[in-house]
Amino acid sequence: MSDSSFQLNNETPDAMAKRLLQKAHNRDGLPEIVVGVFFLAVSALIALQVVYPQGSTVYKASTLGFVLLCIAVPLSLQWVIKKLRERFLTTKVGYVKLKPVSKKLRGATFGLAFVVAVAAVFAVRRGIEIFPPDSLLLAGTGIFGGAIAAFAGRLPRFVIGGVLLAATGILLAFSGVSLNMGLSILFGFEGILSLVSGCVVFSILMRKPTELGE
Repeated sequence: MSDSSFQLNNETPDAMAKRLLQKAHNRDGLPEIVVGVFFLAVSALIALQVVYPQGSTVYKASTLGFVLLCIAVPLSLQWVIKKLRERFLTTKVGYVKLKPVSKKLRGATFGLAFVVAVAAVFAVRRGIEIFPPDSLLLAGTGIFGGAIAAFAGRLPRFVIGGVLLAATGILLAFSGVSLNMGLSILFGFEGILSLVSGCVVFSILMRKPTELGE
């Protein structure tokens, strides 16, 4: 108890504010629900690339859909969560004004998405697989994604989810599945994990009396 008090007393105001905002941001489960739906959509689009041959209309459409999804979601994620909270949860959890995404981060996100889009279009036109068949990419994606989930959430459920995602990526790397199939499974697993976690948190919050939701 004394160690915890000592840590809080030595925490800078900026660090404390970030921690409290992060806790408030994740208390209703909406970010996890939205992210879960996003990953399930990504998983479905990649699965279409497994089922349908390269050069087919569905394959090209799924590739372009994947690119558009990766551009639209990062840029609109905060706006979607904000609107959902204003519409359904203001009386339950109050209003929290989140720090807007910086212009530098928006520019970097858009630039990266633009590069991915150009590479994807080039790959489709040339009949090249978007992802090279390398099992290390499966393991790396799982480990990197798990680390991001644990670091960004900084709550026990995010850490557990990050560990499970990393373990799934490593298992898929040794399973011998194709890269696209592995990525579809990995993103699908992450989507289900995030969606279930968010729904559980949301359900618990909605069962609480209104005065305890503040």
